[in-house]
Amino acid sequence: MVFPGLVMIGLLVVAAGWLLTSQSAVLEAANESARIASLARTAPQAQAKARAAAATTLANSDHRCSSSSVVVDTSGFAVPVGQPATVTVTVACNIPLSVLGLPGLGSRTFTQTVVTDLDTWRLR
Repeated sequence: MVFPGLVMIGLLVVAAGWLLTSQSAVLEAANESARIASLARTAPQAQAKARAAAATTLANSDHRCSSSSVVVDTSGFAVPVGQPATVTVTVACNIPLSVLGLPGLGSRTFTQTVVTDLDTWRLR
C-alpha cells in the first residue's frame, strides 16, 4: 500500500524538476538575447540578433517549445549618448506537458524578462 504512494511522490518530484529546468531554459534564452542585443550598434540589429539568440538557445535546450515569442524593447537606442539606457527582452515559450508521460496535462507557458544596460558612452 505504501509503494504506490512512493511512486506517485517520485513522479511529482520528477515533474517539479522538469518544470524548474523548463523555466531555467527560458531564463537562459532571455539572458543571452538581452546580452546580445546590448552589444548591437543599432536598434534593428539588436532586434534581429536577440531573436536569433533566443531561437538558438531554446533549440539547444532539452525543452521544445510548441510556440515561442521574443519581444525586444530597443527604445534605449534612442537615448542620447551619455545618458543611461537599457534594452529589455521578454521570451515566452509554450511547452507541452505531455512529455511527462501523463496524457491530458495540456501545456504551460514560461515567460522571462531581462533588462540589460547599454554602454552609456558608446555611439548608438
